[in-house]
Formats: sequence, structure tokens, C-alpha cells
Amino acid sequence: MFHSDYKHITDRLPDSLVKRAYQGLLNHSKNPVPLEIISGKSGRIESYLRHKLEVYENSLNRKRKNMAQTKLLRPRSWPECNVFPALPAIYVTDNGSQTDNITWPKALKHDHEEENNRRVMNELKVLSQHLIDYNRRTFEKFMHDIEKEYRERVNANKKMSYEIEDLKMQLLEAEKELASMKSDSIH
Repeated sequence: MFHSDYKHITDRLPDSLVKRAYQGLLNHSKNPVPLEIISGKSGRIESYLRHKLEVYENSLNRKRKNMAQTKLLRPRSWPECNVFPALPAIYVTDNGSQTDNITWPKALKHDHEEENNRRVMNELKVLSQHLIDYNRRTFEKFMHDIEKEYRERVNANKKMSYEIEDLKMQLLEAEKELASMKSDSIH
């Protein structure tokens, strides 16, 4: 394929890109490169391989940068929480299709339904508690950040309103001073 002197470049490229570069040189539409030049030592081939390596490494760096940015952005908006709700349970209700021929005493049938209802209610309580815990852990930092930002804005608004009041007072004093200077110049 390529000359062994270019091994330090081709080893850093995936095999698929090395094959694609080889085929690209052989089958180039405007200026195909003969096989003996590709497999020999040539500045043109070396610069072509270096270019392919540079493009490949730049694409890897872009992917890494994008992945790092998404990892940085995710915790701000949707923090992850490692809370797993209880294992899913399958509830089967007795519709009587298999027990039509059996006559259950009313007391047993009633107890069976009550027991099922009690178990379902307990599972719902556990599940709702898991959901509450999950939401608390997930959104607590998010809500804390929003509240902190809100408090900072309120404080900034108060500070600005104090500054506006000071400026109003200075303006009134300046108007009074101007009026007194005007009246002095008339007399």
C-alpha cells in the first residue's frame, strides 16, 4: 500500500481512512496517482497523508469538545439522579375466568380483594415516595440556582432604585441652584 516510511502517519489513522486515502489517490478524477508513486516515497503522498491525519484529528477534537460541552451543560438544566424506583410490579386481577366452576365463600373472596387492594395501595405509596425523593434530588439544585439568581436580581434592582433616588435628589438640588442663580442674575 503506502511506503513504510509513512507508517508513523498511517498508524494514527483508522484502517478505513487509510484504504479510502489509497483509493482516492488511485481513482482521483482530475489527477490520478500511479500505483508505483503511491507505494513509493514521495513528498506529494506524504503531504496528502499528513493532511488526512490533520483532518481526522481535528474531527476527533471537535467531537471531544462537543461531548465535554454537553456534559458541562447537562447538570445545569437536568441534573442526573441515581434514584431507581422500586422494581416494576405486574398486578393481575382475577376476572373469574379460571374460577367460574369454583364457588368461593364470600368471606374468602372479600379478603382476597381487600388483600390485593392493600398491596396495591402500599406499592403506590412506595412508588410515590420514590418519585418525590427523585424529584427533590433532581430539582433541588436547579431550584436553588433559580432562587439565588432571583435574589441577586432583586438586590440589583433595589440598588438601582437607590441610585435613581440619589440622582433625583441631585437633580432637584441642581434645579434649585440653577433657579437661584437665575433669580440672582435678573435682580
